[in-house]
Amino acid sequence: MERRVNHVRKALGVRIRSLRKERGWSQEALGERSALSGKFIGEVERGEKSISVDSLYRVSVALKIALRKLIDLPARPQ
Repeated sequence: MERRVNHVRKALGVRIRSLRKERGWSQEALGERSALSGKFIGEVERGEKSISVDSLYRVSVALKIALRKLIDLPARPQ
């Protein structure tokens, strides 16, 4: 089970990083827009930290993307 959790964390982090970079934002900028710290955004992007649903929602609002689209991840590790 732990392997799947790591996959989800990493895939979500890659997705957030990609969307953030598309907008030309730093981790600090996304943190400010979502009321989170830039350090925490970096940890989430690297798959080091889990993110709560509440915080994930704040990130989706900051990125102006529906939460369901933000978390649309592959079902299996690649």
